[in-house]
Amino acid sequence: MRRLAVQVKGLIPNPGGKEDEPMRVTVTQMLEIPDLDVSVKSIEEAVARAARGFPSAAWQAAVHCVETRAASQHPAGSFRLKACEPRTLWTTSGPVTFRRRRFVSEDEQRSFLLFDLRVGLRPRRRTTAGADRLLAETAAEATYSAAARFWARAWGEAPSAMAVWRATQRAGEDLVAERERLRRRVFEDGDLPGWEKPPPEFVGVEADSTYVAAWRGKGASHEVYVGISYDGKEERRGRRRLKGKAVRAALGGAKRFGEELFASAQSAHNVTEAKAGVYLSDGAASLRVIQQDHFPRLARQLDWAHAKRRVSEAYGREQSARSSELIGRLAAGEREAVVSEVRSDAGRKRRRAEELRELAGYLEGPGADLYAVRRLRETGAELPGHLEGSGGIERQIGVLVGQRMKRRGMSWTRRGAERMLAVRQHLLNRLHPS
Repeated sequence: MRRLAVQVKGLIPNPGGKEDEPMRVTVTQMLEIPDLDVSVKSIEEAVARAARGFPSAAWQAAVHCVETRAASQHPAGSFRLKACEPRTLWTTSGPVTFRRRRFVSEDEQRSFLLFDLRVGLRPRRRTTAGADRLLAETAAEATYSAAARFWARAWGEAPSAMAVWRATQRAGEDLVAERERLRRRVFEDGDLPGWEKPPPEFVGVEADSTYVAAWRGKGASHEVYVGISYDGKEERRGRRRLKGKAVRAALGGAKRFGEELFASAQSAHNVTEAKAGVYLSDGAASLRVIQQDHFPRLARQLDWAHAKRRVSEAYGREQSARSSELIGRLAAGEREAVVSEVRSDAGRKRRRAEELRELAGYLEGPGADLYAVRRLRETGAELPGHLEGSGGIERQIGVLVGQRMKRRGMSWTRRGAERMLAVRQHLLNRLHPS
C-alpha cells in the first residue's frame, strides 16, 4: 500500500489585519493507493475518501490559524485556555467537524470561544449561509426529502428533510428581505437604480397572476402575481427567447407587486428611459392599474390569446362559427362594430345573454388595448416580433410556480409560499437569464 501526501494551500482574508496580509493555511491529505492492484477505480476511490475528509481538515486548519492570529493581537497572558469544544457544521463542501478552544479572560473572568467571536459563528446555527442557499436551491427544484437524498450522494452524509426545510426558510427570508430593500430604496428613499445604464431601444413588461392552495385548505388560496421584463426577443433553434429577462413574483397584493415589478425592471433595464416599450396583460383591473401607476410610458397591450378565449367561451361550442367570425373581425380592427353585434346577440340569445353582456363590456373596456402594438409600429417604433401574445408570462408562471408549487396534494402557508417563490425567482434569474 503506497501512501501519497497531497498538500493544498489556501488563503483566508485576515478578519483583524490588513487586506494584503491574508492568513495562509496548508492542509495535507494522505491518499492510500495499492501498489499491485492499482487501477482507475482504486485511484478514484482513494481520492473520494480523501475528498470526504478534506473539508473537516481544512476547517480545523482554518480554526487554528484564526485562533492563533486573534490571540497574538492581545497582550500575553490576557487569555487562559479552558477547554476544547467540538462543533459540527453543514457547509457548501458538506458536513465538517472541528474543535475550537474556549478561553477565559483574566480581566473580565468570562469564558468565550475566540474563533466563534472572530468569524461570527452563532451558537446554535448548524448550517452556514452558503449551505442554506445551496440546500434551498436544490429544494426549490425538488421536494425537501429529494433534496436531502441528492446531497447524501454528493456529500456521503444526508441532512434531514427538516434541515433542508429550515435552510430553505432562512435562505428565502434573506431573499425576501433583499427584495424589500430594493423596493424601499425606490419608493421610500427616492433612489432610482439602473439610471446609469444607457436608454434601451425597447423594454417589454408582462404581468399575470395565478393561485396556489392554502395550507390544508385553511383560508382562501394564495394569489401569486408574476411579472417579467426583457429588452428584446430572439429566435434560437426555432424557439423564441426573451433577451435580458428578469422575473419577479410576490404574494403581497397588486399594489406591493407593482412596486416590486417596477423596482426590478428599472434595476435591470432602466425602463424609465426606454425609447419604446409594451406592457402586456390579460386586462384584469389590478394589472391595468399597475401599468397606469408604474409604467405609464409603455403602451398597454391586451393579450390576444386571452381575448380570443373570452369570445369563444362567451358564445360556447354551439356558436363556434359565430365566435370565429367575430374574432376575425376583431383582428381586422373592427372592435366597435363587434361590440355592437355582441350586444345585439345578447338580446337575441337568452341562454348566453349574461356571458355576452360581460364580453361586450370586456371588449369595450380592456378591448381598446388590443391594437396598442399596431399603433406603436405605425409611429415608426422598431419593436421585436410577437408582442401581442402572453406566451412569455404564461411560461414563466408554469416554470416558477406550477412546476414546484402546484403539484398534487401540495399546499402552502403564506410565509412558506413567499419564501419558496423568492428562492425559485432567484434561481431562475441566475441560471436562466434569457
